[in-house]
Amino acid sequence: MSALHVVVHPRPSNVPSSALAPFQGLLDLVVDGINLTARVGQSQALAVLAELGLAVASLAAGRRERVTLQVYAGDEAWEIGLEPDSDDVLATVYRCGPRPEVAIHERRVSLAALREGVLEALAETVASIPNATAASLRSAQRALGATWPSVEHHPAARARSRVQSETVDGLELAVSADFRISGPPPASLEGAPQQLERADLHSLLVQGCGQITVRGKRVQLGTLHPFLCAERLLALAEEVLDAWQTGRPLFRRVEVGHSRIGVRRGPGDGPLTLTVRAVGDAKQDRTLSFPAVTAPTLVRIAVGFARALAVAFVAHDPSQSANLRLTALGAGADALEERLVGAESDDSLTNPEPETYRSYAPHRRSQGTGKWSHGGKMNLVPRWVATIPQIDLRATFLCGDRLLVGSTRETACIHRSSGTLAWRLNTQPAVSVVTPVGLARIHPEGRVVLHDIESGMVRFTTHVAPRVGGGATGAVVHTPALPKLLVVTENDRQITALDLVTGDVRWRYTARQAGDYRVRRAGKLLLVTGGDSALVALDTTTGEVVWRLRGRLPFTAGLAVDHDAGFAVAGTANAPGVLHHFDPWSGTLRWSSDLEERHVPGQPPLVTPEAVIVPSRDRRGVGARAFDRTTGESLWSHAPGLAAPTSAWLAVDQSIVANSASGALLCLEASTGRLRYNHVFTRQVDADQPRRLEPVLRNGALFVPQHQVHVVRPGDGEIIGTAPTDLIPDLLRVDERCDIYIAEESGHLAAFSVAPRLTLVS
Repeated sequence: MSALHVVVHPRPSNVPSSALAPFQGLLDLVVDGINLTARVGQSQALAVLAELGLAVASLAAGRRERVTLQVYAGDEAWEIGLEPDSDDVLATVYRCGPRPEVAIHERRVSLAALREGVLEALAETVASIPNATAASLRSAQRALGATWPSVEHHPAARARSRVQSETVDGLELAVSADFRISGPPPASLEGAPQQLERADLHSLLVQGCGQITVRGKRVQLGTLHPFLCAERLLALAEEVLDAWQTGRPLFRRVEVGHSRIGVRRGPGDGPLTLTVRAVGDAKQDRTLSFPAVTAPTLVRIAVGFARALAVAFVAHDPSQSANLRLTALGAGADALEERLVGAESDDSLTNPEPETYRSYAPHRRSQGTGKWSHGGKMNLVPRWVATIPQIDLRATFLCGDRLLVGSTRETACIHRSSGTLAWRLNTQPAVSVVTPVGLARIHPEGRVVLHDIESGMVRFTTHVAPRVGGGATGAVVHTPALPKLLVVTENDRQITALDLVTGDVRWRYTARQAGDYRVRRAGKLLLVTGGDSALVALDTTTGEVVWRLRGRLPFTAGLAVDHDAGFAVAGTANAPGVLHHFDPWSGTLRWSSDLEERHVPGQPPLVTPEAVIVPSRDRRGVGARAFDRTTGESLWSHAPGLAAPTSAWLAVDQSIVANSASGALLCLEASTGRLRYNHVFTRQVDADQPRRLEPVLRNGALFVPQHQVHVVRPGDGEIIGTAPTDLIPDLLRVDERCDIYIAEESGHLAAFSVAPRLTLVS
């Protein structure tokens, strides 16, 4: 019989008394002189003691087969797991979190001794604290004071099983462990949907012995917990896959029981070196290295072992199918395999008839020329002011002679010339998309409603699957000879085309891998990126795949199309990516160039007639690197630190412009990187920074949002106007007449028009 003590340390006598004084103690659970628990912090000792009493009573009465108690010590979360085994209790103490740590595994304690120890601690504690604070303790004391023993407990059922991954290129991982056995669910519950799922790490902490086999050589890993081994190997495999895709070096080690597994690789496409440090007796404690192990092999071993282990747990205990921790392990293995299959696939497809789609390419236009590219100053005069409570800047659009303004409770339509209200509707928050036919609002539950712009009336209502994580992205197709479509993303795999006239679903494309997909229209094609290592072009009419460009890195960054040239950045947020230049109509890859700095997530490449520029960003700020548009050779680069980390970019003819949150406007020559001009706009306080910094180009004038809206001539950088308003331009809209509309997040909206100017007539 184990000697057991439950000790509640009193509050130190030198601390002033207060109403909470009894709760300031610390609790220890000691078995045979070994402290099973980290000491509980303030305000927890009595609560844990009461829960421990109730848990022991439940086990003794046979109401529960296994109980866990949560203990928080500082910033760490621990759990105490108790499981009956005949006349004893198996006590397990472990730290929770993404990297669990088992302190004590199935320490055998007499159930009678545990009851007596807890009863003694309860009696001592109840006698020393006020009655008002002892209610939960007295309840646990009464539960433990019932007739003993309540039921007869049987030995814990265990079955020895071997779990192993498939052998891949001579590499194999196997574990033999004693799994808990539980019978099938009651007949009344068979086939019924599972109503409760919870994370139960305690039931997954079985112990066993593992071994790893590399090219016929076996290495014993010693005693370990298979589930924790699978979790850590999956995390290691994910890092290996990331490093292999990005071509960066890697050196990582993970603890598996009393052994250590490490991987090491250099930059480029070289293989891994797998190291295994087996810990045992003096003859077995050594480190073995296995070179020339490929990254896909290690990933497949981790995925296969995790899946086999999940199957073994459910086979021995069907209730584990509702264990969130085990479900997360299987989902992680599936997602990792999807990434590997996509990275290894060589399913690129080119379009044999590119001319069919080339005829729909938009014509290239000069951006920096127009009415205001030469001449005098621009005089902006106030026109009208409106107040929109709880305005939604993402749902505010300029549509012809109407201004659509959304808020959390309603959507309003304002005449842009007079500021008068055309119509107003009570609406719920939703993602808004403007189309030539009307305003489409996509609700979080997947309901799509199209409102007529002229009257606000509902033209149709349809439903799509809600997008994972909220929000929605897509594209609008409204071109002669093409169907009128609203293309939206559904859930995390599907892209759906809705008819803008009838609301019917015209087609739906399902991607092989889950991801955060984005759609960009290019003539008759829809270019799909995000979450996958393939750039896919879909036909707008049929939804069929016209061409596919496959790479190793996922196409999760920006995409730009300029007439007959397409540019896409592939890579992850934690490593430099690759710039691809492709034919947007055939899908043929023309050239690829590696990026030395981390690109700006979501920022498309800046395309000029002679160069393509990729902005970069790190903690120092933003930079840029330019490549020759035809050959892909590097032209120039500016290291991060050129401007503030938050900057908005725009390509204007032969130049690129950056508007930064620090109040600086920079203009660089695209072919050389030389600074053409810069402006520093002062502001009184930092709060005057607008929410959106994107400059707007209209009729040869560049409208720059800072603490005010400044109008700059993009050719020489001359400031030709300023909007006379105190509103912060959190949102800026400019129409074809260069009239501007400023929306502030506080709910104010103002319009300014360009005053007439004198023109010399010869």
